[in-house]
Amino acid sequence: MSIEVRNITKAFDDFKALDNVSLNVDDGELVALLGPSGCGKTTLLRMIAGLDFVDEGEVWLNGENVTGKHIKQRGVGFVFQHYALFGHMTVFENVAFGLRVLKRNERPSEDQIRKRVHELLDLVQLDWLSKRFPAQLSGGQRQRVALARALAVEPKFLLLDEPFGALDANVRKELRRWLRRLHDELHVTSIFVTHDQEEAMEVASRIVVMDKGRIEQVGTPEAVYDRPASPFVSSFIGNVNVFHGRLQGGSLDTGGWQLPIRPPGSDDVGDDTPYAAYIRPHDFELLKSTEEKLPECRVKFIQPMGSVYRLEVVPEHAASDGLPEVIDVELPRRDFRALNLSVGERVYLRATETHWFEAGQPAVTGPR
Repeated sequence: MSIEVRNITKAFDDFKALDNVSLNVDDGELVALLGPSGCGKTTLLRMIAGLDFVDEGEVWLNGENVTGKHIKQRGVGFVFQHYALFGHMTVFENVAFGLRVLKRNERPSEDQIRKRVHELLDLVQLDWLSKRFPAQLSGGQRQRVALARALAVEPKFLLLDEPFGALDANVRKELRRWLRRLHDELHVTSIFVTHDQEEAMEVASRIVVMDKGRIEQVGTPEAVYDRPASPFVSSFIGNVNVFHGRLQGGSLDTGGWQLPIRPPGSDDVGDDTPYAAYIRPHDFELLKSTEEKLPECRVKFIQPMGSVYRLEVVPEHAASDGLPEVIDVELPRRDFRALNLSVGERVYLRATETHWFEAGQPAVTGPR
């Protein structure tokens, strides 16, 4: 059961929510739409569901053009962020609701409904709460009931709009794992919307990164993290330090600081070419002494964070618009203890992996 959107455009008054967006989701995939608020991800999900209609373009579900069809004709299950459960109905009746309102010739018998609801509640591990009301449940339990209700009518496609956004961090983590296991069992072609990069990386088989109504990149979690296609993706997926400058010999000259790194494939690029280097905190090494010509920094802040130490270091003897004021570095606990660093200490900075963007050009990623 595949999902395809072709050249979709949608505007609200003077605001273009989607700008010529195309996307394919293969049968059985679990895909995340990821991006900041207002980037168009929820609008795209609603276009696919039939809750809103496109201005231009087409929606195809399993090879059928459903662009003008109502949500009831699309075989879609939709799960909202805030559950949308009926407060006056028990858990059992909430899940049974979609089956009870089917046309008479499509509606299962009462025994079939009862069997189906208990199967679903057992699947989401909530059958023991079937007689309770939504107000008597935790947020995580209510979201699982909402998912069971969406699955009750056996949808061909499952669409989830920020399904865990209203929950606290611990519950979200638990439900992410649960959703991934559930999808592995059911194999329903699914799309979920999130602004949480960790959630997308943990749950989805592919991630669609969106910004300003356009798709910036589509790829596996590994691809969008390790090989970002644009400065936006590099900055949005994970933490990153950005250095602006020009190539000079084997270094990036920021106008007062030299980073001894050169983008792969740039041997034929002349000096003085403007580049930006995007370096993740864990792609730095810190040294107390070196014979190499490496940039000098001072340790400004140290924070233990479980398995890693997070440090803030500031450049020494440099004033440049191309440098961040503070450089974020992450070291494994073992490396930090071996260095035995303290605040105020001088260190040397080495980059081990860099994402490069020449002004106006696609990304180049590689080792220093």
